Amino acid sequence: MDLLLYIMVLLITGVAAGLATGLLGVGGGFIIVPALYFIMESMGIPMDTAIRTAFGTSLAVILPTALNGARSHYRRGFLDLKEAVPIGVLGFLGSMAGAYTAGIFSAEVLKSFFGALLLFIALQMIFSGKIDGGRELRGAALPLGFLAGLLSGLLGIGGGVVLVPLLVMVAGFDVLEAVGTSSLVIALTAAGGTVSYIYSGLGRAPLPFSAGYVNLLQFMVIVFMSVPFSWIGARLAHSVDVRYTRYLFIIMLILTGLRMIF
Repeated sequence: MDLLLYIMVLLITGVAAGLATGLLGVGGGFIIVPALYFIMESMGIPMDTAIRTAFGTSLAVILPTALNGARSHYRRGFLDLKEAVPIGVLGFLGSMAGAYTAGIFSAEVLKSFFGALLLFIALQMIFSGKIDGGRELRGAALPLGFLAGLLSGLLGIGGGVVLVPLLVMVAGFDVLEAVGTSSLVIALTAAGGTVSYIYSGLGRAPLPFSAGYVNLLQFMVIVFMSVPFSWIGARLAHSVDVRYTRYLFIIMLILTGLRMIF
């Protein structure tokens, strides 16, 4: 792949991931992982190594991106630290367990699982506007953090794609509060997964400038765009009707999910 095209794809990936993080509280891993995987696949990197590097690098990007989005939501009063921190701690532990589990499965299994999850996310986003929760089940949010972390480590995503709707449906959060809480939780889950992928990938790095399964060059280029755009996404979440943006993400999720599976 031409170097200029390589950098441009990474920059565009950062913009999309940042907007998704701030706007929807989902981390952006569903954008970053397919983009990085397809890039490395085109470079001739073996499938197993490419998918794990995409997972590890995605989680590394999600950490600062989600923290920036969480700060924006906190300043607007839609992030309760007393609730988000314990959920995030369980997410951190779940993410480390998920990253360890990912080493057991083949790349084909992980790709298919990831593609199926993207299709599930698309359906969830289609119907999430009909979700309405109560306030009586807040204690259920704690185990949801571990579940989000497990998926985060296993598939290189932030886990917010599952956590946000579950916080609303099961734990009774309103949508903006769920997005704000998820932003902090996915930062903590990403931290756990990043550590695990660096450790498990020591001596197996497919590209220069890598720490285990985290490629530092890809990380820096994507973060350069994802962090400021997560702030923009958080502002948009509180000021505009996000329905049309959601439709674009749904279309992209369906197309990418089918591509990962087939």
